[in-house]
Formats: sequence, C-alpha cells, structure tokens
Amino acid sequence: MRGVDENGPRRFLASSVPVVLLVVLLATSCTSSVGTGGRVNRERVGAAGVTSLATGVEPPPPAVPRPFGKLSCVARDGMRFCKGGLVNGKDLAVPSFDGVPLSADVALPATGKGPFPLIVLLHGFGASKSEFETSANDGSLDDATMAARGWAVLMYTARGFGSSCGTVALRVATPACAKGWIHVADQRYEVRDTQYLAGELVDEGLVKPVIAVAGVSYGAEQSLELATLKNRMRLRDGKFVPFVSPRRHVPMSVGAVYAIWAPEDLAASLMPNGRVMTGSYTSAAADVNPAGVAKESWIKGLLQAGDSAYFAPPGKDPQSAMATWFHEFLGGEPYSRAALRALSIIQEYKSAIGVPLPRGGPAPTAIQNGWTDSLFPATQALQYANRINAAHDRTPLLMMFDDVGHGWAQDKPADTAFTNKTGIAFLDAVVRDGVRPMTGVVVIPQTCPASAPSGPPERGASLAAMQHGAVVLGSSKSEVVSSSGGSPATSRVLDPVSSYPLCNSLPVSSSTGTAIYTRAVGAKSVTLLGAASVSANVHIVGRYPELVARLWDVSANGTRQIVSMGVVRPDANQSASTVASAVANERIVFQLNPNEYTFAAGHTFELQLVGSNSPYFRKSNGTFSIAVSELSASIPIR
Repeated sequence: MRGVDENGPRRFLASSVPVVLLVVLLATSCTSSVGTGGRVNRERVGAAGVTSLATGVEPPPPAVPRPFGKLSCVARDGMRFCKGGLVNGKDLAVPSFDGVPLSADVALPATGKGPFPLIVLLHGFGASKSEFETSANDGSLDDATMAARGWAVLMYTARGFGSSCGTVALRVATPACAKGWIHVADQRYEVRDTQYLAGELVDEGLVKPVIAVAGVSYGAEQSLELATLKNRMRLRDGKFVPFVSPRRHVPMSVGAVYAIWAPEDLAASLMPNGRVMTGSYTSAAADVNPAGVAKESWIKGLLQAGDSAYFAPPGKDPQSAMATWFHEFLGGEPYSRAALRALSIIQEYKSAIGVPLPRGGPAPTAIQNGWTDSLFPATQALQYANRINAAHDRTPLLMMFDDVGHGWAQDKPADTAFTNKTGIAFLDAVVRDGVRPMTGVVVIPQTCPASAPSGPPERGASLAAMQHGAVVLGSSKSEVVSSSGGSPATSRVLDPVSSYPLCNSLPVSSSTGTAIYTRAVGAKSVTLLGAASVSANVHIVGRYPELVARLWDVSANGTRQIVSMGVVRPDANQSASTVASAVANERIVFQLNPNEYTFAAGHTFELQLVGSNSPYFRKSNGTFSIAVSELSASIPIR
C-alpha cells in the first residue's frame, strides 16, 4: 500500500505512484429502506444527530466559499486552495461523524461559486493528503489538475495517520483523538469519513451530491468499497442505511470511481490460498478456506509502516486489531481461531467483497492493477469484474493492466501518464459531463530492460476476448516437491519488498526438491496474456503443505527472467491435529498472477514448483513432500 509523508512524496516499500449505456446519475430516494429489513436505521451522527430524514433540499451555493465553515481559500497555482488541519497554529481539523478530527484540504476551480462536481482523493497506507497536492496542472491525479478541469477536490489524511490523530503529540493535545485509530479501510469508519466530509460540503451548497472518488492502494481499497456501497452508508452496527448528507439529509451517491492498485478482497491479497480464478467469480468464503499463505515480507512492511501511525491499543477494538492480526498471520500454521476470525472481519468490513451489491450494480468503475504488482495483482480487478458479471449487472467498467504498482512493478512514467489520462477521462465522462465513458480492458505489456518503453496500449471488450489459444506444458510422470527443496538464495532474490529489479536476469540452476516443466518457444516469439493455469494430482506426506509456482523465461545464453508467480494451499493435512506422517491425495487447480509478457524466439518456458518462496510467501511450519503427477499448465497467449 503506497505511502507518502506530509512533507512530500517518498518511496514506500519500493513502490511509487505514478458505457455500455448512458448513466443517469440521480441519487436514489432515501425515503426507502436500504438493507435494513424494511425500516430506516437512524443512528446519531456527530453533535447534530440524525433522528429523522428531512426533505433533502439542496442549499444554494455560498457567495464566499468557506469549506466546512472554517477553511479560508486563497488563489494558488491556478486554483483556490483551502487548507485545513493545523494552520498557523490554529486547529482547523474537521470532526467526523463520530467526533474524530480529520485534517482535510479542499481545492476549488479558480472561478465560480458552485455547486461544483466533487472528487475525493484517497491516499495510500502510511501516507497523507499531501500525496495529491501539487503546484502544476500536469495531467496527474492531483488537486491542480482536477480543479483546472472544473472539479472541487477533497483531500484528507485518513484517521490514524499523520495530522489526523496519527502522532502521540496530537493524541495528548486533542482528547477527541483518543479513538482515532486506524480501522483498516473499514466501511463503518474510514469509508464513512469520506461520505461524511463530502456530505458536509453538499450541505454548504459547495458541491453536487453525486460524487467521484479516486484512490491509490489503501485509498483504492476504500474507493471500491464506496463504489459497491454507491448510495448506502454502513453504520457501526453493520447495518446499511441511505447515503445522505449529515445536516440537510440530501440524498447522495457515488457516481464513479477510479481505483489505482486496488484490492477487491484484502484478506485474499494478504493470504492467498489459490482459489481465486480470473475466468469466474470466486466466493468470499472460498478465498479464505483454507487459510492461505501469508505474504510475509509485505505484512512485515505494513507493520513497519504502521509504527509511525495509530494502531488500535491492545484490547480496545477487536474488529480493528491490525497489529495483533498481522502477528497472528506471521505465526503461520496451524492458524489460530483469532487469525481465522480476522480474515472474516477483513472481508466483511474492510473489502469491497464484503458489501452486498446494490440494485443495478456498483457505481461505474475504472480500475488499474499492475501485471507485476506482487501485493494487489491484476487478479483483484478481474475478481471484481467477475462478481459484477455473475450478478448480470450493467455497471460501466474499465480495467487497465500495465507494469505499474507495488513491487516488482517498474512504474514507467509513460504508463502512469497514460492510465492517469484514461482514468480521469472516465470520471469526467460519467460525473462531470454525463456522457458514455470508455469501457472494457486496456493492456500495456511488461517489457525488459527497464529502459525499454512499454508496448503500446491495446484495447478489448474483455481479457478473454484478447486471448487466442494457449501454450501447454506438463508431464504425466511424478515429480517430488519438498518443504526443504529449492534454492533459498533464489527465493530471497525474488522478494518484491527488498526492491528486486524486475528485469534483472538470474542464472539457470537446478535444486533438489523442485519440480520443473519446460517447453521451447520455437521460431516465433509468443506473448503471454493473462494467468497461467495449473492442474495436477498431488500425493501429500506431512502437514501444512503449500506449493509455489514460478514461471520463468529462460534464454539461450543460460539466464532466466521471472515472469509470474502463484501459490496454492491444498485442502489436505492442514488441521492442527494432523500428524507428521499423514498421507493424502488431492487434485489441485490454481493460477499464477496474470501478466502480458513476450517470450522471444529460441527461449524456453519453464514452470517451476517449489515448497517455499520465503520471505515473499511465508515458509510453512510443517515438514512435507508433495509428489506431483499428471500436471498440465496452460499459458494463454495473445
């Protein structure tokens, strides 16, 4: 989850930022019940409280804008910038729905009194509102660019970070910060903060009630939750109510979303078990049953990033005990009851997959995920799309895949500029202009060396529509993979958090306890597009087995380049009561992360199965061997 401190941009864990129908964006009437069993749930909100639903009349725009009734706006860099938080020693933080003070800034177009279309920009984990603040209209997703396009822009530091209760000094000086800890992109807290702040601006007549949202990583997680909620809010008791502004109760809705480096299911992203497939929807229950393999280096990195933030104090909030959960995940097998419960909570309240789809589908959504993003791979966007398609919804959806994201991604500037331009155009079309946006899939291939430009963008109706055939490799004979097999040195080099340069080739070598399957590319180059799928029979001896697949491009000169990885947790032999000599047979089917990558003529496809790839995937606490037979791997090609 990308991070930027409040003094300017920095690299976080080797990462950097960079339809079908005309959508009628009218907020749904809030006199009806929304997911509350036939009645409206009225929860008090802040000091004013919500005890009834008013007429929802939008107020006239103010003659002189003062966002949140306290921010002053000054002309700057082609916009009016309204700074909040601590300004010249004065506390201008905005109390949220539960009183937690949030440091929020607003940027407005240089002229006009509104109401303006509003976009909320949500930052990455460990970052702040300054992630989107700049002095140049350069086409990026930032305040100057969006204000120049006629948007009002809301940027705030999420609760528990930086100037929103993230420091000890603030918590000592500000009693309202006592409960301002991180709730991990929770629909009932962080997501509702966005809805509340946007509603305040609607109540002031400054912005329109149909809003846009865009975010990166942690912010993208919240963006997808907001898209799925659409015209609903989730209260602290978990119930859904209509999304209305806090004082005038104007019906509101999320009109469109642009999610960058987005997880649809945070639990499956941090602890993948191999059940998520790109071609069909996988249920939330299947994503975490059995519990997957922890992305050890990423989880440790997130814990480290949280050292300078405000995690829930021990015992204070069992539904947001992030530090406790992560330590449970890192403890490994057998997973405790607390770890399994944590996965369930993360799915239900802190991931879009936990929000029931609204009538008509989520808000129109543009998603960018990196082929080479080892934290939130392209599988996450495809899972989101598959869920919408399975419900037969007509949500306008645009997916963009390229070599930009968390490590290993190379983050080539031209790729970032292209996706920014395309994502902003999507938001403009739907919310600002009320016209048909681009939909479908846009792909940009990964290229090496790092200095090489990425391949040109290509567009299709879907990823499947752009695939034509497959390369198949495998064997019927038995190959043995062991928990102690493989090269630890190679595994360490492939750790994405330690800044492994993606295009650095490695020497070809073989190791005991490893299964290898190869096929020559031939006289013409072949381009992988999508996720390689593996199916095999496995005979397991031992407990807590896991299997990591690595797809390599082996050159004629004896070097190899990593192309994709995937992991699967077999169902068998995972119980705490499993003895070390336990034996089981199973048929496994799983996929590696998707990519678009060209294997040159004369090279070789190599699929390698190992029992560990630590520290990226946590090494099992068990000892096991897996005899793999009747293996078939299908590599989809463009």
